Amino acid sequence: MPIDLEIVSPEKLLLSRPVDMVVIPAAEDEMGVLPQRAPMIVLLQEGVIRLYEGARVTESLQVSGGFAEVTPTRVTVLADTATPV
Repeated sequence: MPIDLEIVSPEKLLLSRPVDMVVIPAAEDEMGVLPQRAPMIVLLQEGVIRLYEGARVTESLQVSGGFAEVTPTRVTVLADTATPV
């Protein structure tokens, strides 16, 4: 069962699609998010967001910071900036 991912910058919606897992650069350390994760709000540091389908990274985006809202079915990343790697 995939988790819905949205990555939003101040200007526009950058990405919206289901993924099997997303790894985000949380302020404390990298954090993998799978479906059914407990809800939380996470502060992001500068780093790379990696999108997984199965065990394979399908896309990577460099972010300069922001926040992520995690629910059991969705991850919404509010990034200051996000550019493909």
